[in-house]
Amino acid sequence: MHSRQGSLVRDSDFEIQKESDIENLVKKHLEVIVLSILKTQPMCGQDIVKEIFRQYQVFINQSSVYQVLYTLKEKNILEASTTKGDMRSKVYIPTNQGSEMIYSMLDEFVSSMEYLLMTLKEDLNYKRKR
Repeated sequence: MHSRQGSLVRDSDFEIQKESDIENLVKKHLEVIVLSILKTQPMCGQDIVKEIFRQYQVFINQSSVYQVLYTLKEKNILEASTTKGDMRSKVYIPTNQGSEMIYSMLDEFVSSMEYLLMTLKEDLNYKRKR
């Protein structure tokens, strides 16, 4: 059993909360997740949805992914190209400018999250010592 906020909860309740927290983080930071996937390999939206599920066990609607892709395309971070034989399916790849921006954006995001986690850990340790 895990203790959380002064009450005891079953392991399964803790795991459900953990899964929910991960899902919320993935959905809230979908742009960063999509960029981290596309930095290494061009993909279509449907493949991105599958990759997010594979990595995080979180299902994201295709419409949410495509909304992010269109926004990144408008910002000239990504470009879309069609594959031979299938003019309907678009594969998204970083532009030359986008490749540099992606690493910068990911680095900034990771640094921000590390700072946030460090601050939370310090606060938690301070409260435990009291």
